Amino acid sequence: MSEPTAMPTAPPPTLESVLHNAWDAFHPGQPAPLGWLTHTSTQIQAYLRDHHTCPQRPTEATESTAQFRNQVWHALRDAVGEHDIDVDAANKILDAVGLPLLPRRWQVRLTLSVLAEVTAASSEDAFDTAEAAVEAALAGAELEARIEWNGSERDNADPGDFDPAAPGHPWPGS
Repeated sequence: MSEPTAMPTAPPPTLESVLHNAWDAFHPGQPAPLGWLTHTSTQIQAYLRDHHTCPQRPTEATESTAQFRNQVWHALRDAVGEHDIDVDAANKILDAVGLPLLPRRWQVRLTLSVLAEVTAASSEDAFDTAEAAVEAALAGAELEARIEWNGSERDNADPGDFDPAAPGHPWPGS
């Protein structure tokens, strides 16, 4: 069975067309006096602007509306927690009614270019030292993170000058 299609609605008539039709209804076949349509439209619009007050929409949600929105958010959060509804479905509902989405855990993969200056005897040692420094920095951060080194991150290691401040005798037992 097919869904009924909504018929497009015609826009409301303009004030000028309503006045023109009213003139024709009361004075068939007679043209309106010069300027009558413009003058009458202007007078009606001025009257409505000066004397008609549009209903004001509330600027803040009422207390009961705020409580309802809070209950909806918490009910969906609880339903997701009890596996009664999928988190994506709950977030679609929350988004549709303008409520904050539910928080979720994310696993984020970042690809970073890190340029570090280290002291090492070879490019391999330089990469190992730089990777260890990055891992140490992440270990001190307050988030669960791990580095998945696969070797493809090792883009380039340019040798520099001799480092006289480096510790001496890099071999064991010295």
